[in-house]
Amino acid sequence: MEEGKIKNTITRSFELQDYRIEGSELSGFWADLTSKEELIVEVNYSPENKKTFSPEEVEKLVLKIRNKCDSFEAQLPENIKCELTFKNFGEKIYKTGQPDFELEPRELEELQVAYRFYVEYYV
Repeated sequence: MEEGKIKNTITRSFELQDYRIEGSELSGFWADLTSKEELIVEVNYSPENKKTFSPEEVEKLVLKIRNKCDSFEAQLPENIKCELTFKNFGEKIYKTGQPDFELEPRELEELQVAYRFYVEYYV
């Protein structure tokens, strides 16, 4: 197999525990390889030992999730990117390294996020 073809294909995913964030539980987890060039992992985060996240906790959790996406991308070939969709916030999208990303945090029972890994360009 040509090396270039491997770099243009999503060949690995992260494991369930890689998506965990301290202070939250995974209340839902689905992975869908939509093509060899795109993987969507949907994760629902719920608070540990209580009913809701406060707006401050949501803000911190969103930051930790953004950092996680940045970290995932750093472990992948340079042409494979990670992007987030925050489903509780009107499908707002975060692209790694985006400095001006803002949400209006509010109290939530569950934070629903889709991690999208995709081939940005061919090498």
